[in-house]
Amino acid sequence: MKTFVKTAAQGEITISRIGDVPATREQRTGCTPLALEKGKLVIGHSETGHHHVLSRADGAEVMVLDRPPEGMRILYAILENPTSLDHQRDHDTHESIELPPGEYEFRIAREYDPYAELARQSMD
Repeated sequence: MKTFVKTAAQGEITISRIGDVPATREQRTGCTPLALEKGKLVIGHSETGHHHVLSRADGAEVMVLDRPPEGMRILYAILENPTSLDHQRDHDTHESIELPPGEYEFRIAREYDPYAELARQSMD
């Protein structure tokens, strides 16, 4: 399992540690809570169903930025318990990344299609 101090990446997802678990919590303005999908917090979706998920949902509060830049997805998480970001794929997978308790930002990369003249979320 990979560890990091400030910034890491798993496929198209960039993870930044913002700080420790905040003493008090206020809902982030302009964000919506991330809903569970089959009991999992899915940080990044894959076209083939091999999603990037948090290994545990208990003690995790994940918010999705409502109006990110075009084609991008930005999430903020407060994790009270040690967890990891796992790639749900049996072969040729991205290594899991350890996430100690703290506050994190997840950015899903975007790509630009000059033929369609649009930006869209990257997928692996």
